[in-house]
Amino acid sequence: MSATSKLSKRVLPFLCCYLLAFNADAQQQSEKTTTTGKETFKGPADILKNIADDEIAKKDSASAIVLKTASKYTAVNLIHYKMIDSMAGVILQYPLQDSAGLPYAADWVGTSNMGLRRPNYVIIHHTATDGHEEVIQEFTNPGGREASSHYLICKDGTVYHMLNDLLRSHHAGESKWGNNTDLNSSSVGIEIVNNGNQPFTEEQLSSLTILLGRLKAAYKIPDANFIGHGDIAPTRKVDPGPQFPWKQLSEKGYGLWWNDTTNVQVPDNFDYLEGLRIIGYDVSYPVSAVAAFKRHFMQDGSGGSMNAEIRKIIYALYRKYL
Repeated sequence: MSATSKLSKRVLPFLCCYLLAFNADAQQQSEKTTTTGKETFKGPADILKNIADDEIAKKDSASAIVLKTASKYTAVNLIHYKMIDSMAGVILQYPLQDSAGLPYAADWVGTSNMGLRRPNYVIIHHTATDGHEEVIQEFTNPGGREASSHYLICKDGTVYHMLNDLLRSHHAGESKWGNNTDLNSSSVGIEIVNNGNQPFTEEQLSSLTILLGRLKAAYKIPDANFIGHGDIAPTRKVDPGPQFPWKQLSEKGYGLWWNDTTNVQVPDNFDYLEGLRIIGYDVSYPVSAVAAFKRHFMQDGSGGSMNAEIRKIIYALYRKYL
C-alpha cells in the first residue's frame, strides 16, 4: 500500500467524524435560531469558524482558506483541502523509507529541476443522471464509491471545476487505451450532465469546446487523445454515448475522424481487430470493442456486429493512428 493510501486511510475517518460534527452543530445552531429568534444562522462558514478555530489559526494551511469563505459546499470543500494538505505532507516526507535494499548514499540530496506531472488525455463522460446535484453529492461523499471527476458541466453550461487538473481523480476506473492501463493517472475527466438518452445542450457543448481548447493548449494534448469513457472501458461503459458529437469536435482538433471512404480499398489481409488495437481499443472482447468503436465513430449504438462498411472505416482510421 502506498504512503498516500495509508495516510488517506488515517485521514478520512477523522474527516468523516469532522463532517458529522459539523452537521450536528449546524442542526443545533439552526434549531436555536428557529426557537428563540435571537440568534442569526449565517451559514456553514460561521459554524465552522466556531468549531474549527484551530484550523483558521493555521494561516498557511489550505484548509484555512475555505473556512474563510461562505458556501453551501463549505463542509465538503474543507475535506477537499484537508486531503490536499495531507498529500503535501506525503511529498514533504521524501525520500520515503522503502525496502528495496539499495545502497543509498548517507546524505540525501534533492534536485531542484522538477515540475508537476501533466495530463496527456481527456476522457469525456456522461453522468447518467438528469441533474447535477446528485453527481456533486456522490463526488463529495468520502464514504461512497469514491468516484470523482475534474470537471462537471451542467445542462445550462455551468462548469464545476472540482479538482485541480494536476491531481488524480477517480473517473476512469478499470480501463485501458493502447498500453496505458492507468488512465486516472494520465488524464483529465469531464462529466457532462446527461441521462444517456438525450441530446447534449448547446450550452454544454459551448462550455465543453472552450474547456477542451484550454486543456489542449495548456498541456499540449494530441488530437487523438480526446476520447470517451466507453472507448477505454468498452465492456463496462457506453458514455458519452452515440448522441455525442465527436465529428463536430474532431473538426476543432479534439479527437480524430475518418474521411470519405468511397474510394478506400481495404487490403484482403487487413485484420480489423489489429486495426482497432492500433487505434487504442482493448480487443480482449472483440464484440465490445467493435460496439465501442461504432458508438464513437459512427454514432451507432446497435452493438458489435461487423460489416464491410465498418471494416472500411476502421481501416481509414487505423492508417491515421500509424
